[in-house]
Amino acid sequence: MNLSFRKNVTRLAVIGLVGASLALTIPTHAQAPGKIYGVAFIDSNANGRRDPGEPTTLGRFKVTNGGNYFRCGHTGPDNTYGLIVRPGTYFVMPIAGPGQYTSAPVIQVRVEQLGQAVEVNLPLVPQPLALAENCGEFLPKRTARVPWGIPETAVAGGLTTLVRAIEAAGLFETLSQPGPFTVFAPTDLAFAQFTEDELNAILNDRTLLRSILTYHVVPGRFTASDVVNSSSLPTVNGKSLRVEVRDGDVFVDDARVIATDINAANGVVHLIDTVLTP
Repeated sequence: MNLSFRKNVTRLAVIGLVGASLALTIPTHAQAPGKIYGVAFIDSNANGRRDPGEPTTLGRFKVTNGGNYFRCGHTGPDNTYGLIVRPGTYFVMPIAGPGQYTSAPVIQVRVEQLGQAVEVNLPLVPQPLALAENCGEFLPKRTARVPWGIPETAVAGGLTTLVRAIEAAGLFETLSQPGPFTVFAPTDLAFAQFTEDELNAILNDRTLLRSILTYHVVPGRFTASDVVNSSSLPTVNGKSLRVEVRDGDVFVDDARVIATDINAANGVVHLIDTVLTP
């Protein structure tokens, strides 16, 4: 890591620690999270529970409190999912997505206190159905396709630290909007350039984290050819990224672009090897 980057990291970490200390003034019981987690599986006998020998599979899930809150997502590469939620009663259901299956069961769970984890296995019946159109509907629909947005694309691509940061910043819903957006997505190795304390400090300061993440998002769909033919790109953060070609490699600021044109329903994702700091 170069010296200038280390200085930026240190500066951000100090700011992040200040933000984290201020957050402690909020009553902890009002912020106490829990977790809903589990796997998606083929429910061969359609009995709504996982029996011995029924394999896990890729699935799409919805968690809602039956009111204004809902969150939709895909299971990860290992067919598991996890979602941080506030205490309360939630309904967990499988819904259809591209090439996936769905079933009707809606499972009610209650997350009561800090650190509580509730396991919910999602039953997916073994015959293909029409695909859900709108995750915002309370019950699954079976009429049209649910495309993968940028957050789901990040989950499917194994960008675990970026997904964690998106969740911590409260940007999941924003990046699920129609857009389109172009996201320069740091890999897990890019985030590993921070120490654990530095990363935790940034993740604990939502204002700082949102500033950093929105600096990685460009409004509009810019493919690799569009990027390489640009000298700068304006970000959602309000600042612009500098684009340069050095010895055949494309850089945005000091981050090298290592993979391009990963398409999502609401934009395009390019992988970079360094976390950008505004």
